[in-house]
Amino acid sequence: MNIITKRKELEKRGVKLPCNVVKRKIKDKIVPWLKRNEIIIITGARQTGKSVLLYQLIYDCLLPKTSNVFYFNLDIPHHLDLIRNQDQVIDLVNKYKGKVYIFIDEVQRLHEPGLFLKGLYDLHLPLKIIVSGSSSIEMRSKVHEALTGRKVVFHVSPFDLEELSHVMFPKEHFTEIIKDENSFRKLLNNYLTYGGYPAVAVEKSNQMKWHILKEIFYSYIEKDIKLFLKVENERAFINLVKILASQIGNLVNKDELSNTLGIHKNTLENYLFYLEQTFILDFVKPFYKNPRKELLKSPKVYFNDLGVRNFAVASFGEFEFRVDKGSLFENFFYLCLKEMLGTTIPIHFWRTKAGAEVDFVILQGLKPIPFEVKATNLSEPKINKSLRSFLNSYQPSRAYCFNLSLQDETTIERTKVSFFKPQDLSTIEFA
Repeated sequence: MNIITKRKELEKRGVKLPCNVVKRKIKDKIVPWLKRNEIIIITGARQTGKSVLLYQLIYDCLLPKTSNVFYFNLDIPHHLDLIRNQDQVIDLVNKYKGKVYIFIDEVQRLHEPGLFLKGLYDLHLPLKIIVSGSSSIEMRSKVHEALTGRKVVFHVSPFDLEELSHVMFPKEHFTEIIKDENSFRKLLNNYLTYGGYPAVAVEKSNQMKWHILKEIFYSYIEKDIKLFLKVENERAFINLVKILASQIGNLVNKDELSNTLGIHKNTLENYLFYLEQTFILDFVKPFYKNPRKELLKSPKVYFNDLGVRNFAVASFGEFEFRVDKGSLFENFFYLCLKEMLGTTIPIHFWRTKAGAEVDFVILQGLKPIPFEVKATNLSEPKINKSLRSFLNSYQPSRAYCFNLSLQDETTIERTKVSFFKPQDLSTIEFA
């Protein structure tokens, strides 16, 4: 069977690459693993582009070399029937010469998918398996534990700023957009307002963007929260999301939340766990070395998509005129920092009982590196009392101040403090 025939066969089964699709950065990290034996697991929230990423791997990386490629979307009952047991997969592999590649979208729909995949892997067939799943809770409980030593995991997030630029300015390179102040401001404002979900990004109409965000939000509530997690108090859960969305960058007061929502604290803990494990938001824990002076328990909250966050607070105004621009800009930088650092370096914040606070702190080796975020147009390098307090306490070699306009550098005693703006994000290195 030639490539063209195989392509047509795949398209009949729902594998059709959209026009003008954006290449995801994570794709280049996955490609080398296609040559290895480990099962590739791709996770991410619903509608972040996991299926399209699978299609890209199929069309760009595999079909030019082999026609032994099969795709199953287990949200489709017929596809699930085709690979409901291991014998069906073994028979499929035995029909073809050479290595067979099987893609399984929404793999958690299988009965005991972890054992299913482990059994196939341990047979050492000429078979490469690539799977995806939307819920971290389902994937962890049903897949990850059974595949210890047999898997590699990648996470797909909504578009970042550079990926969004390929949608908004398809004929321009990101480096050129950075140099054009008007284009970059337009890009940044769009990202801060509507986020990076692919279906939202490709829409021109702001009204349609809102409707798609609404569909994403309530589809998440219906499929992940009600159907899978069996949350009965839907109103309390939605109200929790709205409250947290209004408090990004702030400490999470669990006692206050449980009282406001009228739910038991254990129920609240479950809801917060669900929100984190379904990729809606992250909790950032405090950095400390002196437990007597610094707050240890309460984390800060950030959303993984600013469009979903803005939908939850029903606010889509221009960034420049927003009353919450400081919190929004801080959340934006958190997403950028997380993208740059990956999963190996945890992000913290620093706050003392006296009220001194630094937005973010990371550890490189044993050395802390602080980051301060200011949604202002700085004209000269200045640092506030809180950052100065951190520098005096920990004497780091480097510190950073993220702002809207200033690129500069200064030295405070032994610490080199770098000021940088959103246009610098692609070039900055934290060393």
